[in-house]
Amino acid sequence: MKTITSNFRFITAVLILSGIIFGCGQIKNLINKENKLYFCERYDPVKGEINEAKKFTTGTLTVMIDLRPTGKKIGVKEVDINITDKSTGAVVETSPFTVDMDMDYIFFDNVKFERPGNYRVSCLKKDGTVVVSGEVEIIK
Repeated sequence: MKTITSNFRFITAVLILSGIIFGCGQIKNLINKENKLYFCERYDPVKGEINEAKKFTTGTLTVMIDLRPTGKKIGVKEVDINITDKSTGAVVETSPFTVDMDMDYIFFDNVKFERPGNYRVSCLKKDGTVVVSGEVEIIK
């Protein structure tokens, strides 16, 4: 009888521990549901992001925006991609783009980064509201 009770307690403990571990993983997924702005060398409609990274050489790259984690749409027809130098806080460039109001996954091609540095890139509505921001390092 002791063996059955011991086995039952062990199995119960393992199930409870598994539930806790699984539950923590699900909580993390719920907490991490954020919109994001990130970077890649280019976007291919079939293959997706090509060479996604946080560090690039000078030149052009593609800025990606993913609003799907929060279920939101861009909600406007025009946005600006604003590039700010993190060390000085100075705006380096602001480029206008046209989008569809119901978009939730958007790419912006050929965004220029001419000088090395650390930059904060933001997608802004025309009223100045920040949709989402991200950071990138540009090296020589």
